[in-house]
Amino acid sequence: MRQNHQSSRRGRRGIAPFIASLSLAVVFAASQPPGVAIAQDAEYAAIQQAIQKTAGAVVQIETIGASASQGELTLGAPISGTRIDDQGHILTSLWGLEETPASILIVQADGSRQPAELVARDFSRELVLLKTKPSGSGNHVALQRKEKVRVGQWAIAVGRGISPETPSVSIGIVSATERMFGRAVQIDARISPSFYGGPVVDINGEMIGISVPMKPEAGSAGEKSDWYDSGIAFVVSAEAIASRVETMKAGKDIRAGKLGIVPASKMPFSDDTTLSAVLALSPAKRAGIQAADKLIAIDGQAVRWNADIKQLLGPRDAGEVLKIKVLRDEKELEFEVELAADIPAFRPRVLGVLADSQDKSLQIAHIFDDSAAASAKLQIGDTIQAIDGNKIDDVDRARLLVMTHPPGEDLDLTVLRDGKPLDVRCDLQSTPETVVAELPELKDPIAEEAWEIVPRSLPDVSNKSCLLKPKGDKGPSLGLLVLLARPGTEKLEPLVEAWKSVAAKHQLAILAIGAAESDRWKPAESDVIVRLIQQTQQAINVAPQQIVVGGFGAGAEMSMLVALRDRELVRGGIAASGSRPGGFALSENDPASPVQFLVVGGTEMPVWGRVIANVGFPVLQQPSTEKEPLADDPKVRDAVGRWIRSLERI
Repeated sequence: MRQNHQSSRRGRRGIAPFIASLSLAVVFAASQPPGVAIAQDAEYAAIQQAIQKTAGAVVQIETIGASASQGELTLGAPISGTRIDDQGHILTSLWGLEETPASILIVQADGSRQPAELVARDFSRELVLLKTKPSGSGNHVALQRKEKVRVGQWAIAVGRGISPETPSVSIGIVSATERMFGRAVQIDARISPSFYGGPVVDINGEMIGISVPMKPEAGSAGEKSDWYDSGIAFVVSAEAIASRVETMKAGKDIRAGKLGIVPASKMPFSDDTTLSAVLALSPAKRAGIQAADKLIAIDGQAVRWNADIKQLLGPRDAGEVLKIKVLRDEKELEFEVELAADIPAFRPRVLGVLADSQDKSLQIAHIFDDSAAASAKLQIGDTIQAIDGNKIDDVDRARLLVMTHPPGEDLDLTVLRDGKPLDVRCDLQSTPETVVAELPELKDPIAEEAWEIVPRSLPDVSNKSCLLKPKGDKGPSLGLLVLLARPGTEKLEPLVEAWKSVAAKHQLAILAIGAAESDRWKPAESDVIVRLIQQTQQAINVAPQQIVVGGFGAGAEMSMLVALRDRELVRGGIAASGSRPGGFALSENDPASPVQFLVVGGTEMPVWGRVIANVGFPVLQQPSTEKEPLADDPKVRDAVGRWIRSLERI
C-alpha cells in the first residue's frame, strides 16, 4: 500500500496562523492598559472555547483506491470531515472524492477506524455526504445559526487532516459573503487541503460553514486548490448546506443548474444585459427565450448589471424552477424555466465566410470551399444584415449566432446584394477537422524585411521574452502566436526568426516566452504568460480572435494549460501529437469564449485530442513526420498561419 503525503505536508502550514494569532494576542495584551488586556484575554478564551466546542465533531477521513496504472491499492492524503448529526452523517469536501474510492475510512481520535459509505455529492459546492456507524458521543455541529454571517467577524477553521488526535486550527476573519457567484463565504485565513471538509465557526462556536476548494465557476478549468496558500479560503455556508442536506441524505446528487444563455457583454458592470445567443437544446431555448432578449429579472430579483446574471444563477441547482423576465420588442415577457444539470456539449457551427472588416457591416470577403455558404450560393460582396431574424450590427454577434445555431436546423439569412435584400437558407456545418488549404492574399501585407525582433519583459519575473512584429508604431491588426520555449532554452530569438516568412505572409506577431526555471514550466507561470500577452496588446494591434498559444517540449503542455484556463483571452492552443498535457481540470467549450486546438505531427489523433473533442472543442490535425514540427517543418508553420487566420471564420 502506498500513501501520498504531499497534501499532509502542505497542510502543516495551516497551524501557523493559529499559533501566530494566539501568540500575538498574549503579547499584545501584556502591553495594553488593564481594560484592553482583559478584553483581549476574554477574546482569546472565547476562541479557545469555540475550538473545544467544535473539535469533537471533526474527524479524519482516509480513502483507499485502486491505481489503474500499477494495479495496487493507494491511500489518498487524509482530509477532514464534520459530523452533522448523531445518525452517523458526515460532511466532507469533494477533494479526492470526485470518483468513488474502493474504501472510505473514518479515523477516530484514538486511531481506530470505521468504514463509511458515500451517500451523495454536491458538485456545485464541492461537498460530499458520508454515512458511518453512529458515534453515540453526541459530538456534532448544528447547521442552524442564530444570526447571519457578517463581514469582519472571526472565522475559525478546524481540521484533522494532519493528525486524527490533535485538531489543526487556522484563524482569520470573514472578508466577504456571496462569493464565487453566490456559492461561498470568503474568509481571510490560510486553509490547506488538510482542512477541506472541516468546519469553520465563529467566536461563539456557531457554524459558518464547511471549508472547500472552489473555482469561480463549477466545472471551470484550473486547480481548485490554487487559492489555498494565497491567504483566502472559501466556505460553503451552513445555511446553504441545511437547505440541501435532506436531499443528499436521500442519496440524490446535486449539480449546478444550467440555463443556457450567452450575454452580449463580457464586462461585469455593463448595464447591457441583452442575450447574444441561446444554446441549442437548453432550458432557455425550450422555454422560448431568444437571442436579442434583454434579461431584466431572475426569480423576482432585478438584473441591472451583467454581473447580476451569474450572481443570481450561480447558487441555483439543477431541477430548480425559475421565473425569467425579459424585454423583447419593448414588451416584458416572463418564462418559467427548469434548470438542467447538463446541456449537450456546445460544438461550434460554421457558415464558412470571412468578413471584409470588423466594423458595423458584415460584408463577405471570402467564402471557403465546400462550406455551407458555398452550398447556399452566397457571394463575395454580399452583406449579411440579419441571422434568424436578428439584426446584425457587428461581426462578433454574427459569429456567436452562427456558432450556437441548433444542429439539424437551417439558418435563415437576410443579405444585401446589389442594393437589394435577399433571403437565403443555409445548412450549417461543424468546424472542419483539417486546416484550410488556401486563403485569399491579404491586402497591403507588410514585407518580411519590415519586421523586427524586440525584447519583452516584466519587472517582477525572470522569464525572458521577445516579440517579432512590424517596425514602427502599432500599425494594422495582427494575429498573435505565442511560443513557449522548451525549459532551459538560452536564446529565444532563433525561435521567432524561423517564423519570419510565415509572420509576414499571414500578418502574425510572434511572442516567444521562456520558462523561469531551466528544468520545467510551473502552472503558476500561466499568469506571467497572460500578462505578457496583455503587454503585447498594448504595444501592437492584436486581433482578439487570433490569439493562439503553442510551444516546444514541456512548453507545449503548458500551452494547453493556458488555452484551457485563460479562455477570455486565448482562442487556440497548439501541441505536438506526442505531448502529454495534463494537470488541469477539463470543462466544456464555452460559446462566450470558444477555443480550438491544433495537433501538429503524427498521422493519428492522440488520446488527449479525442478527450478534448468529446467536450465540444474543435480539434484539427496537421500531419508531419518531423520530431519537432513547429521548429523543423515549414509546411506545418504555414498551416499554423492559415489556421490562425481562419479563426476569424464565421
